[in-house]
Amino acid sequence: MLNSDTPQTFATAVNCMDGRVQTSVMVFAKARFGVDYVDMVTEAGAVANINEGVRRHVEISVQAHSSKGIVVAAHADCAGNPISDDEQKEQCREAARILKSDWPEMEVISIWEPLDGHLEILEY
Repeated sequence: MLNSDTPQTFATAVNCMDGRVQTSVMVFAKARFGVDYVDMVTEAGAVANINEGVRRHVEISVQAHSSKGIVVAAHADCAGNPISDDEQKEQCREAARILKSDWPEMEVISIWEPLDGHLEILEY
């Protein structure tokens, strides 16, 4: 457990609200950025609509917690975004491009979770 004298480090994840993908995305973000915590910005089918609300929550994470990087995640069998995997992967890439344009100094990673725990990094 961290005490108040220990610096706390954060990353940010934009992810679906689906509980099946929370842990794998969090573990990935913590390992990728070497951080203690991950601010989870969740919404059903989040990559389908990177709106001002999502962007505002990312901004809070980046500014208030000095986020070390941003992960944008999509997953198979998404009830909030019931489209093909290929279409959803492209939305995920586009969402990463949008967030990268908002925070060009940040590393923004787009990932796909096929629900087997083996995340795939999507190039964009």
